Amino acid sequence: MTRLEQFGWRGESAAAGVARVVSAHGDYYHLVCNEAPGEILARRKKSAFAGKATKARLVAGRAANIETRARGADESPRPITGDFVRFRYNAQGESMITELLPRFSHFARKDPTARRKSQTLAVNFDTLFIMMSLNEDFSTARIDRYLTLAADMGEAEAVVVVTKVDLREDGDDVFLDDLRATVAGRAPILEISCHTGEGLDAVRAYARPGRTLAFIGSSGVGKSTLLNTLAGEEWAATQEIQEWSGKGRHTTTSRELALLPSGAMVIDTPGIREIGILGEAEALQMKGVATHRFRK
Repeated sequence: MTRLEQFGWRGESAAAGVARVVSAHGDYYHLVCNEAPGEILARRKKSAFAGKATKARLVAGRAANIETRARGADESPRPITGDFVRFRYNAQGESMITELLPRFSHFARKDPTARRKSQTLAVNFDTLFIMMSLNEDFSTARIDRYLTLAADMGEAEAVVVVTKVDLREDGDDVFLDDLRATVAGRAPILEISCHTGEGLDAVRAYARPGRTLAFIGSSGVGKSTLLNTLAGEEWAATQEIQEWSGKGRHTTTSRELALLPSGAMVIDTPGIREIGILGEAEALQMKGVATHRFRK
């Protein structure tokens, strides 16, 4: 298996000039490829990503249309963590990214800071873990919004993961029953605890060699903790939940692609406080108030 295949490449095994983005920092990217061991540093060729129609045609039709309308016709999307790109290798210095290759899966939300734009959260994943914890952050309406957006994500499956089930209290079965009714067969539901190990075998069944998992959910929901558990070491910074608010202080602040000992990869996204669907945000926010879980 080549290094690129190890990181999820589905094309020609000996592909040259192709790499996967494992992290992005402005115009600089860390890539993995067949040309070199470890990671290499590359810059984006700006002229290749502006002033022309996008080369990254998404498999998911409606998601592609939304992203194209929101972004505008004069700018191609920039590579992000998880993308496959073409590049010019430079063994003596910085390499150059010249083209963004087609994405086989894509998950985006409405950007709450710019109402006419969508924000891409994860690309080129095989399984989307939609995560929510069994604490004050429990909201069936939020899961419903995630699943509505995930309907157009392309060649990938969605899985709802309820974390921190060791915090279960009397009466929580009512909330879990409401969740099952909301999901209504659109995705499997896993109930897990990284503290006790409950349900983790079901999670590991998805973490197969060459497969990419994407974790999405609110800050403090346990994405980085699950990544650390699957990795067997502290690969991602975690913080305790604030007792007074039930919310995480700080977890992931950027997207990183982590290779697990199992051979699977994880894209751990920043925590999300708002999820919107273009043209439907107000109604969904009202729905969220009615179905949110509060503890006294």
